[in-house]
Amino acid sequence: MSDSYCLIIDAAPSLSAADFRWSGGIAVGLSLLFALIEIPTKSKSQLRACLVGESIFYWLVLSFGNVVTTLLASLTVVKLPAVLTPYFPVLTAFFGVFGFEIVLKNTNITIFDKGVLTIQNWIDKAANVAVAAAIRKQEDINQQEEEVLVEELMLLSEIEINTRVLDKMGANAVGELEAAAQASSADLKRYKIFQLVATLDRSERVALLRNKRHRGSTP
Repeated sequence: MSDSYCLIIDAAPSLSAADFRWSGGIAVGLSLLFALIEIPTKSKSQLRACLVGESIFYWLVLSFGNVVTTLLASLTVVKLPAVLTPYFPVLTAFFGVFGFEIVLKNTNITIFDKGVLTIQNWIDKAANVAVAAAIRKQEDINQQEEEVLVEELMLLSEIEINTRVLDKMGANAVGELEAAAQASSADLKRYKIFQLVATLDRSERVALLRNKRHRGSTP
C-alpha cells in the first residue's frame, strides 16, 4: 500500500467511532443471518444440524470479511448528502455487506500482507467446511431418528405393520419383504419396519416422533 494512498484515506472524511461500531455490529448481525440461511440451503440440512463449530467459524470469517468491506464502504458513504447522516451506519453496513465483491474488487490494499480478495477465498473455504460438517451432522441425526422410529413401530402389531407396508409400499411389498428377511434369517417384523421407515418422508417421520414424545409425556 503506497504512502500516497494512506494520505488519501487519512485526509478523507470518515464516520465517527460510534458510527463505526454500529456499522460493524449491523454487518456482524447480517453475517449471522446469511450463515443461518446459506449453510442449511447448501447442505440441505435441518437448522439444528448446521449448529456446529464449523458453522460458527464460517460466521466469524464471514463477519470479518463483511466488517472489512463495511469499513471500506464508509469512504464512499460519507460523501453522500448530509441529510442522510443519521443513516450512515445502516447505509455503510448495507453497501459493505451486499456490495461485498464489488467493494473488494475496487480496493487495492492488503490485509495481513494479503490482497483483500483473499478474504473471499477464506470465506468460500470456511463455507465448504461448514456445509460438509452440517451434512455429516444431518446424517447422524437421520440415523438416530431411524433407530427411534424403528423402536416406535415395533410397538405395533404385525397386522398394523403389514397394513402400513401395503399402504406405503404397494400390494406385493409384504410378501417380498418377508421372503427377503427369511432368506437372510432376519427378524421379519423388524426387517419390514426398517424398510418402511426408509420410505417415510420428513413430515411422516416428524408425526411419528411427535406421537412418541406426546405418549412419553402422558402420565
